[in-house]
Amino acid sequence: MSHLFVDSVISAEDYNRLVIDHEATERAALLDLKRNHLPALSQTLISHGVADFVELHLLHRHFRLQEGEAMVHKTLTIPKASDVAAVTIDIAKAMDCAEPVKSSLVPLLWMACPSGEGLVAYEYGLGGSVDSHKREFQSISAEAWSTFARAFTAHVHAAGIADLVSLKDKDCINGGEYVVPDMRVLFRVPTSAIDLQPGSGVLESGWDLNAKTESNAGFPECTDGHVTKTRRTKGGSVAHYHSTTKNGIDAFNPKEVPLPYTNAMWATSQSENFWAVNSGVDVTA
Repeated sequence: MSHLFVDSVISAEDYNRLVIDHEATERAALLDLKRNHLPALSQTLISHGVADFVELHLLHRHFRLQEGEAMVHKTLTIPKASDVAAVTIDIAKAMDCAEPVKSSLVPLLWMACPSGEGLVAYEYGLGGSVDSHKREFQSISAEAWSTFARAFTAHVHAAGIADLVSLKDKDCINGGEYVVPDMRVLFRVPTSAIDLQPGSGVLESGWDLNAKTESNAGFPECTDGHVTKTRRTKGGSVAHYHSTTKNGIDAFNPKEVPLPYTNAMWATSQSENFWAVNSGVDVTA
């Protein structure tokens, strides 16, 4: 598959085979993925000259798709107001991908092809063209990308982590993910815009070795994560969950995510105009 264009959209059947979010997190912890596997994979990105364009990501899904649907991302720019700073947020939702939507998609996340060499895009951005999506991938030749794809795929298959590690376009916003299963929508809010409250935490789902690294340099730094709440189980252990059971403006704690952000996020996620192909990638609410 091209790193610039979407040749075909992954089927709902194949997407639904992806590991669900909490199970992927548990498997990553059991394998000590960050320390046992990600440093070598990061070096693969660096040696093939793609580390400025993609970063490592936890391969997972949040929702089940219906045939003809795909997970589609779009950015929302919320302007500065008297009580909040300007912020840009990533919104992703399950969306029907009939034309003209299908021809307007660009690849954002890739996984190793299960049946052979190469990479397959499994989530997408909604934009009119490569230029409109501000992509710099054009500096990577198709041959260079194909060589990297073969090396990455061979590595994750040999290590037995092909169903656990993927790649994410660095043009995507990083931050904390808030998931609303009933609406099959998620919001990725920049970390700087979140004030985690007691009982909240972040489970890692994205990493970048080129970012400011930890004190034990050589291990990738977390760039993405699932914002979680903790609860005590009947057995006394602590469990995490990162999906909200509420919809609308009550979905998030206003002390954690400012209410003006939540209002704009929620209204935009349901806006037909926002998700129209010709509305552009960045929308000011």
